[in-house]
Amino acid sequence: MTGAGSTLNVKLLRDLWRLRGQAVAIALVIAAGVGTMVMAVGLIGSLEATRDAYYDRYRFANVFAPLVRGPETLMARVRLLPGVAAADSRISTRATLKVAQVVEPVTARVHSLPPARASALNRLVLRDGRLPDPRRSQEVVANEAFVQAAGLVLGDPIIAVLHGKQVELRLVGSVLSPEYVYALTPGQIFPDNRRSAILWLGREPLAATLDLNQAFNDVLVRLAPGEGVAEVERRLDLLLAPYGGSGAYSREQQVSDRFVASEIDQLTTMAALLPPIFLLVAAFLLNIVLARLVDTEREVIGLLKAFGFPVRAIMLHYVQLAILLSLGGLALGIGLGAWLGRGMAGIYQRFFTFPFLEFRIGPEAYLLAVAATLIPVMLGATTAVWRSARLSPADAMRPEAPPDYSSRLVSWLAGALGPDEPSRIVARGLLRRPLRSILTVLGLAAATMLYVATASPTASIGRMIDLGFGAADRSDLVVTFAEPRDSRALYELERIPGVLQVQPFRTVGARLRSGHHEVREALSGIEPAGDLSRVIDIEGQASAPPPAGALLEGRIARQLGVGVGDTIEAAVTEGERPALRLSVAAVLDSPFGSAASLDRAQLNRLMREGDTLSGAYLRIDTAALAGVYARLNASPMVAGVTTRSALLRTMTETVEQNFAIQTYFYVGLAMLVVVGVVYNSARISLSERARDLASLRVLGFRRREVAFILLGEQALLVMLALPLGIWAGIELWHYLIGEFSTELFTIPFFIDPRIPARGVLVVAAAATGTAFLIRYRVDRLDLIRALKTRE
Repeated sequence: MTGAGSTLNVKLLRDLWRLRGQAVAIALVIAAGVGTMVMAVGLIGSLEATRDAYYDRYRFANVFAPLVRGPETLMARVRLLPGVAAADSRISTRATLKVAQVVEPVTARVHSLPPARASALNRLVLRDGRLPDPRRSQEVVANEAFVQAAGLVLGDPIIAVLHGKQVELRLVGSVLSPEYVYALTPGQIFPDNRRSAILWLGREPLAATLDLNQAFNDVLVRLAPGEGVAEVERRLDLLLAPYGGSGAYSREQQVSDRFVASEIDQLTTMAALLPPIFLLVAAFLLNIVLARLVDTEREVIGLLKAFGFPVRAIMLHYVQLAILLSLGGLALGIGLGAWLGRGMAGIYQRFFTFPFLEFRIGPEAYLLAVAATLIPVMLGATTAVWRSARLSPADAMRPEAPPDYSSRLVSWLAGALGPDEPSRIVARGLLRRPLRSILTVLGLAAATMLYVATASPTASIGRMIDLGFGAADRSDLVVTFAEPRDSRALYELERIPGVLQVQPFRTVGARLRSGHHEVREALSGIEPAGDLSRVIDIEGQASAPPPAGALLEGRIARQLGVGVGDTIEAAVTEGERPALRLSVAAVLDSPFGSAASLDRAQLNRLMREGDTLSGAYLRIDTAALAGVYARLNASPMVAGVTTRSALLRTMTETVEQNFAIQTYFYVGLAMLVVVGVVYNSARISLSERARDLASLRVLGFRRREVAFILLGEQALLVMLALPLGIWAGIELWHYLIGEFSTELFTIPFFIDPRIPARGVLVVAAAATGTAFLIRYRVDRLDLIRALKTRE
């Protein structure tokens, strides 16, 4: 057996050298699949480990409970609630800031500093400078992203309008907080770090400004191990209701954590979907290579059996060959995945403000990559060799019966499709191996599909931004008031020089319920004839709010399990807190619109209030923009100002800097698959038909005609695969759209016509490059050696 093993090992090395071209092509495809898997699995593990460690180390709260005003003595009762392990009170408010380095008003969320003890909740990570001195009321720290984006340095002054009072603050440090890994202000889906800030200052000066001495308006709760969130929320709501509690909500409903969890879910989807496609294509290519090799070595297998080699040793030889052909791609894929993972971790570090994010590949990622690569490869190799290995030596050494070429259908189709003899040879070659032709078309279509699907996200996200900030929001500024105001506030805005048009809106927090389903969202009162802000569906069609009932966003309707004509309950969490019953007048999917939209007049009636508004959309004369900013900054009633052009610019830059890079990663991997599939298909066809092509040369066919026969087959296969691949890519992206859309936004299904066109060009370029290589080999075909090859 030692001699037998040595003989097979020599043959193994010769086979590897002979198949080196196909081995490289297969390795590229395997590397794409393994690289995607290692990158996604590593990123999932890294993000989850970083998030959990960050939350635990800095004691991120499990439950948040805002209220109007509660005495500090109330916290003793909160801490005694069953399921509560720790609880802190704090003061929170909104403000507008005037920063010398930023032209537009800056919208800020302001919190009192966490208590100076190790057990405090939502502790801060000091990145630069120091924390404010409690004895100095003007000192403040800000989130690091804002400090860097606004170009601030320690000691810079910040003018803040807090509760109608203008306060001059001084920056003494920059920090991170587990509460703001993904820092957003209302109306945003991407952070605008230059024009939105998070500030922390001493509790006593903030309490004095808001008239909350010995009181608070926000509660943070950390749960005891094993306690359910829902029951603690219910108890908190009952306790805080007399003090204006607006409803407790869990960490999972907090905006920052929702975005982080959504990103992890998207990575999980990519890890579950794309790598198997890559690896299945690789297994398909490897199976074809081995099947072709086994067919040509049928007599060799018979000789080996005749000389006493056991079937097990023969099968093990081909399995070893398959494994060796895969190992290069596996090693390359692991290295590629680690490199891509570190690059993506850098992007996430900028996108999510973690204090640390180190890309680590756990052993489970390596085991998964090895298993996902080698199991299908070994199964494919065993299947390919079993048919010949089970034959007796005499049968195996006897050539296979030639294929039946007498089919009238094949002859008729070949004659109909081919105007001349070389064309008819091409058609017959494809039709007489229908299974091989179909599998090749499917492999090429899969490569095209991956390109189209992975190149589409940027265009769809761009379409989402166009709908949200082009068709839906056509204002220049969005002004949010510190408190709901009556109609006089509208007239004050209209009288500001440079304001050309004003459209009011009313927003109230609510809990929407239907049966046992519940979501915490907002009721938005909008103007039916408003032109500055409209309700736009995913197709770009405008809809007016109904005179009665609510227009429900599709995501919310699906979560509540309701449709048109059903009734939902809305428990308002502010004002007189009425419990409303709203009929669902319409359901539409919008990019990132309001959960439930009503006619503003109807919402005012339901709230039992007069002509009340929460803010307004403004259209501005650009020449007077600076004056408008100054008036809004000085107004005590304004809590926030959002500039549409600046927000749109920030979102576009974010897409280009982050999503585009991710898209390029996946597109690059898809191109590897395209090159691997096209090259392998052509090389296998050349190997199979070398004797036929040499015969044609001897019979007088010119080199150009012989090359046309081989390359014509490949061209026909590519042309058949392209429409199928484009259709499959569009359908795959349609499926991924549903997985990538979140509770906060819906990505519209949009295909830029240039993407399929580029996909065609990529496949055509790969096919053209392969054609030159194959033509080079055909022109230098060794006729004598090829003709000596037995059928």
